[in-house]
Amino acid sequence: MYFFVAITQLLKTFNPYFRKHILESLEIHEYLFINTFFVACFVFLYFLYKLFFHNKFIDKLINKILNLTILQVVYFVLIAFITVFSSIVLIQLDKKHNTPLINGLLTKVISVILLMIVGIFMFKEQYNYKQIIGIFLTVFGLYLTISK
Repeated sequence: MYFFVAITQLLKTFNPYFRKHILESLEIHEYLFINTFFVACFVFLYFLYKLFFHNKFIDKLINKILNLTILQVVYFVLIAFITVFSSIVLIQLDKKHNTPLINGLLTKVISVILLMIVGIFMFKEQYNYKQIIGIFLTVFGLYLTISK
């Protein structure tokens, strides 16, 4: 499993650089529309694969969709909104600032910190001193990377 996570992260590493190159000739909204179109095409191909090669896939899917609670549907809408909003912000950062490395580091570190805060206050998670020191060192490392 860790191998696939490593490969996925390696492939995602190239995204900011590809996006920066593409944004030289496109506006932010144009990039968002075109990228979303291609993502939708790949999702549709995956849907077709599941439909033709996995028995009863569509029946299970429809049944699960019909059994979603109102709260789960609201969560889906929120996740979609957050995805679009955060994509626009990241695209804006990549287009306006020539710092894909720093943008990537910044978003990862902020995500870890916010996840930790949400975990502590909403889910009552416990963190040991090593984990807290690790977060501190990550923030300090980001500071060193950003400072000139």
